[in-house]
Amino acid sequence: MNYKKLFTFIIAAMLIFSLSAWAQQGRGRGRIHGTVKDEAGNPIEGAKIVAQHLEFNTTFESKSDEKGNWAIAGLGTGFFRITATKEGYAPVYHEMRVSQFSRNNPPVHFTLKKVQARTLGAPAIDDEASLAIFEEGNNLFDQGNYQEAVTKFEAFLSKNPTLYHVYINLGNCYREMGDYEKALQYYQSVLDKIKEGGGEFAGNEVAARALANIGHVYIKQGDFAKGQEYLKQAIDIFPQDETLAFNVAEIYFKERQIDEAIKYYQLAIQIKPDWAPPYRQIGYAYLNKADYQNAVDNLKKFVELAPDDPQTPTIRNLIPKLEELIKK
Repeated sequence: MNYKKLFTFIIAAMLIFSLSAWAQQGRGRGRIHGTVKDEAGNPIEGAKIVAQHLEFNTTFESKSDEKGNWAIAGLGTGFFRITATKEGYAPVYHEMRVSQFSRNNPPVHFTLKKVQARTLGAPAIDDEASLAIFEEGNNLFDQGNYQEAVTKFEAFLSKNPTLYHVYINLGNCYREMGDYEKALQYYQSVLDKIKEGGGEFAGNEVAARALANIGHVYIKQGDFAKGQEYLKQAIDIFPQDETLAFNVAEIYFKERQIDEAIKYYQLAIQIKPDWAPPYRQIGYAYLNKADYQNAVDNLKKFVELAPDDPQTPTIRNLIPKLEELIKK
């Protein structure tokens, strides 16, 4: 027996297993980057950036440099929540899909708003303690424990009463529990707080998210006209965010409004033509309409942009079958 070859095989097998296990925990070779600035556009140094994989809860951390730039590497493929915190500022977060095989994951630019503790009578924020409670709430929500998540988000608000952004999280919990009236109240509270602070909706990501969620509730209730009105408002005030357009499309797709879903997947593609996920989803949307040619065209584009994505082998196998249907 050639023990040297056997030993090499065992080491290789162990390495493959290790890499597989690594990837299964939300780790990989993906990279994201962005900036952190204040409301005046000045860079913020030392802001803590946390990227949390929403399936595995694996977290990655970074800090912004003197120019406000930050980057995180080692991410696997999947949906992530990216949170930015800095003492004296209200924490903000952004959710997005990351591909470990793409060199063009969209940048995430944060604008942090100073917490006027003296003016508002709010206590100083302990970032670590508050963020821990906030993340516990997010984890419980992801696990479907919505009532427990509500308890955590309310605890966060009791420590940070000026951070009305968390009303969106509370609204999401009540939406998933089927209490649509209470969900709408929380989303509307976000918009009211922005108005009270003298802020404008235009260009405000938090307002856009609140409006999109209001639209989602109305669609779930069967009021598609009103739901579309709010979803359109969300896009209108924050038009250059491909993730928002993608998420709006996902709402429509989930509610079987295929034509509207296609419209917003196309918008996401228009904003960022080299981002792969919208091509995959719009391909599936056309498949639902039995429009096999458009389905094939978009699925081929997805494969081209994300050749190593975990879903690519399945899509590669699907394409020839659809092409056969086109010929018939």
